[in-house]
Amino acid sequence: MTLARAKLPKSYCDLLDAMAPGVLITNCDGQIIHGNTAFQTLSGISASELFGLHWSRFLDAENGPQFPTALPNSADDEQPLVFDACLMACTGERRWTRHSVVKLDSNQIPSGHVHTIEDISAIKGAEQTATTAHEALLRECERARVTLECIGDAVISTDAGGLVTYLNAVAEDLTGWSREAALGQPFNRVFRVVDSDTGEPARNPAEWAMESLEIVEIPANSLLLRPDGSELAIEDSAAPILDADGHLTGAVVIFRDHKMSRENTTRMAHLARHDSLTGLPNRLAFAEYFEQSIKLARRHQRKVGLLFIDLDNFKQVNDRLGHKAGDRLLRDVSRKLTSCVRSTDLVCRHGGDEFVVLLSEINHPEDAGGVAAKIWKAAARPFHIQGHSVELELSIGISLYPDDGDDLELLMQRADAAMYCAKHEGGNEYCFYQDGMLRPV
Repeated sequence: MTLARAKLPKSYCDLLDAMAPGVLITNCDGQIIHGNTAFQTLSGISASELFGLHWSRFLDAENGPQFPTALPNSADDEQPLVFDACLMACTGERRWTRHSVVKLDSNQIPSGHVHTIEDISAIKGAEQTATTAHEALLRECERARVTLECIGDAVISTDAGGLVTYLNAVAEDLTGWSREAALGQPFNRVFRVVDSDTGEPARNPAEWAMESLEIVEIPANSLLLRPDGSELAIEDSAAPILDADGHLTGAVVIFRDHKMSRENTTRMAHLARHDSLTGLPNRLAFAEYFEQSIKLARRHQRKVGLLFIDLDNFKQVNDRLGHKAGDRLLRDVSRKLTSCVRSTDLVCRHGGDEFVVLLSEINHPEDAGGVAAKIWKAAARPFHIQGHSVELELSIGISLYPDDGDDLELLMQRADAAMYCAKHEGGNEYCFYQDGMLRPV
């Protein structure tokens, strides 16, 4: 039977047109004999235009998966050939479709194939959304994992039954348990804590957090018992883990070495009040000490001296020998300045190559001048930096309480102006503030 004479019974066509999915009837060569109404809508092509076209004409092989070219060749095949393909309508719109193809042998209908075609664009879209969400979740989980591995605190998590589900590297180090050995173990076996005063077991913080559904903290006198028999003073807190619906899924415990925590607190407090390069008190500590010195000087009717010091040729040294040598020189200068003053005085690095010295409770202006001269002589001796002999020049400006002011900002401005006067005179000098001195703009 030729394609031109191939006709389907009207009742058969009416039945196909009533079906929801698209249906194509093709001959053995794959040419379309009939496309039902649903497929015409899907493809945007009328029945007369469909007639004679090859069934693969609408499939986009470049933007979708490869579709099969060999179709079932026996009507006895129990399973249809099923595959997904991207169908391209005449409008250029692409839609995901699922094809189910079976062999057709009938006395009333020409031999060929029946193609059932469902629009699964919504399903594919949902799958893509789910895939995107899953990939985003994996990225967030990885970000969380990296964060937990990098923080300084130990972290252990459990499931709702109290079994360990995670330890970060710090927790491995503090507990003495490897991650592989701890996973799946009861939390109170990995995290054995006792009261340091009584030796009695402390309350399980993970269990406590899950019972209360609140963040809890264990007492500061808690000792963690490690497998090797050693003990570690710790401080920690625990929190319940809830899912999006508010259901309890486990707990997380965060803890740290109490001794290291105290040391870190002390170190941070020191850094907050001291220069990181030289170790000298910074501006904050200097301002506090200034207020104390002014109160004592006022009570005892004495003076306070403020020396503003600039290293005249530091930039040349820094440029010639490099920043590492420059840093070494600043540290050496700091030590020399400290050696030139009393224990009741204070040396501060003001910034860059500038230093400030506070002389508490002096009797006469000459006392401040004497310290300035002592500093100048000490700095005149060569500094030995990286095999080089460095000669340093200083410009020093001096202001006095109460002669030149009674607050730190004013005295600093006037000492700074006096320092620039000394620098203007050729440098390597010290100069007292006098009325009318101004720092050049």
